Amino acid sequence: MALSGTITEVQGLRYTPAGVPHFGFMLEHRSRQQEAGVPREVLCRIRVEARGADVVAQCQSLAVSDRVRVEGFLSRSSYRDSAATQLVLHAQHVELR
Repeated sequence: MALSGTITEVQGLRYTPAGVPHFGFMLEHRSRQQEAGVPREVLCRIRVEARGADVVAQCQSLAVSDRVRVEGFLSRSSYRDSAATQLVLHAQHVELR
């Protein structure tokens, strides 16, 4: 899946206990879509997580208000809580727009 938008918050670079680089940011998407033949304004905010040296290298220069396109997959935010409904976009590719 792919999603474009504006970065609203940068959590920055961290490392997992195993030493894997991890970069996080919040992405806000706004667009106008058609639903049942009627135009609709769409707004969503989602946390993006990039793990691994290759994709983290694409993220290190990102800043608040940058426009980006993110390709990756969705997953729930926590596997500890089986009722968790919050989603996270796990980035596999990030590009500035």
